[in-house]
Amino acid sequence: MARKKEFESLTIDSLEYQGNGVARHDGRVIFVEGVLPGEVVDVRVTRRKKGFAFATPTEFHARSPLRQDPFCEHFADCGGCTWQYLPYEEQVANKGAFVAEVMERIGGITEPLPLPILGCDRNTEYRNKLEFSFSPTGWITQSQVDAGVELPHRNALGFHVKGRFNRVVDVSRCFLQREPSNHVRNEARRIAAGLDLSFHDPQTHEGLLRSLTVRTSDDEVMVILCIYEDRPDIAARFLSLLMEAVPEITSAHYVINPTRNDDISPHEVIHVAGTRTITERCGHLRFAIHPKSFYQTNARQAERLYGVVREWIEPEPGDSLLDLYCGIGSIGLYLADLVKEVVGVEYVEAAVEHAILNATTNECGNARFFAGDVRDLIATAGREGAPLPRTELVVLDPPRAGIHPDVVTELIRLAPRQIIYVSCKPSTQARDLKLLSQRYEIRRMQPVDMFPHTFHIENVADLRRRDD
Repeated sequence: MARKKEFESLTIDSLEYQGNGVARHDGRVIFVEGVLPGEVVDVRVTRRKKGFAFATPTEFHARSPLRQDPFCEHFADCGGCTWQYLPYEEQVANKGAFVAEVMERIGGITEPLPLPILGCDRNTEYRNKLEFSFSPTGWITQSQVDAGVELPHRNALGFHVKGRFNRVVDVSRCFLQREPSNHVRNEARRIAAGLDLSFHDPQTHEGLLRSLTVRTSDDEVMVILCIYEDRPDIAARFLSLLMEAVPEITSAHYVINPTRNDDISPHEVIHVAGTRTITERCGHLRFAIHPKSFYQTNARQAERLYGVVREWIEPEPGDSLLDLYCGIGSIGLYLADLVKEVVGVEYVEAAVEHAILNATTNECGNARFFAGDVRDLIATAGREGAPLPRTELVVLDPPRAGIHPDVVTELIRLAPRQIIYVSCKPSTQARDLKLLSQRYEIRRMQPVDMFPHTFHIENVADLRRRDD
């Protein structure tokens, strides 16, 4: 592709599975963010690869009749949502088409076609967890520049700017999580200013306050403050004031993370006040959510997702269920009353501890869980003395990277009668299904939208062993 950075009057042909518009110039593909099919735009190339490029629009000559105004004032800058300009019914239609497209392109799968996508009844305030970042150099928006606004300071508490790890949008209202989420964040900003606390800079690694995570359930609110320095006195004071300002907070914690990595999972969580956990309900189950617990961030839609698995699973008398990548045990426990035994495997030890606790809380005496690498443990499954039995039923819910080829090999060796594969990234799922097709046929697939206003999509596949 020529080194030219600007292209004029490109027509957007379609959308690809990551939500970008697809245009062509001199036989090359250009992926353009923030556009819709039929729109004609001038673009600026931001990144080049061999045979294709990524670009952003600089001017619109024609707009799609489907385009709508984003409902969030921060949409132009914030990286939290990507599709607010597209009506929700069009979002889910495109997501369903994406699943079919990647299955054919990556997995060579043309049959069966995915079932009609299950959209969300509620496409705002659907998340039960958000993490807000502190920054001493908050993003200055174009509207502020145009209006000549002079800011008294640059401290910000919100989300990262699209594509900028070191810039944060100071968010006043977010539509992704129900109240009191916005109240918590805005009071936290006020309290930090009142205590004259410094905001952390990820480039210089100076400043105390790093992040604030808000987790909500039906009637409980948990906050986790992350700080850079070992100042428990300040953290406790900050959280005490925050709980006074927002009485809905029922659980408060802090984490000290003195490293350059933002991940809090390796660090101790210190409980300050309120309960140590909050409770998430899913159908007939109750899950204890700890500060580090992984649970589906759209709890209402998670119940629909698990309902698909429960509807599709076909146990026979005496069958056990192997739940791989089980997390806190949510899917396996949701199915425990249908089978003789549930055996879960998860790499994260803390998640396994929580799974065991959740089994006890829900009186699931037929569930046991093991911590370890799925690849290592499944290699011994069914052998004498091994922790994992040979089973006829397997449920998979791997991370976005999908399953390792060695796990595919072992699944084919074990040859369970039915595998239900829950995926948060259909492109890696398509790759894995292609490998599993050596022994399995796909009976049906069900896309489920968990994240409105983004391009992310979950997909459930029902696989059956071929005995020919």
